[in-house]
Amino acid sequence: MSKQPGRPRYLLIADDLRERIASGEYAPGDQIPTKANLMEQWNVALNTVDRAIDELRKAGLLETFQGVGTFVRAQSEPEAEDDQISDLRERIAHLETQMMEVYANIGLTYPEQTPRKSIEEAG
Repeated sequence: MSKQPGRPRYLLIADDLRERIASGEYAPGDQIPTKANLMEQWNVALNTVDRAIDELRKAGLLETFQGVGTFVRAQSEPEAEDDQISDLRERIAHLETQMMEVYANIGLTYPEQTPRKSIEEAG
């Protein structure tokens, strides 16, 4: 809970919680302290705590269940994500092939893609 001049309090709270998650103090599935507890611990308003929690939700570290609390999210396996991406690539290729057939069946030319990074280059 060190103070860093010029750093917003909500980021300090988020950093503290992030460190506790990384160290294993809060493991996946664990509930973090309530907003009221964090407000008291940090001597801040509710919106400051909300912003801190929102930062960690955006980072994929926390999830909140209305009326229940906020919990540390289980981190997904990178291999599973790779499989999902691969599956999505196959589905996109299949859909593009189908669209080309539809265009050909109605006598139109399939539109050219605007220059951009291909899916293969991005992955």
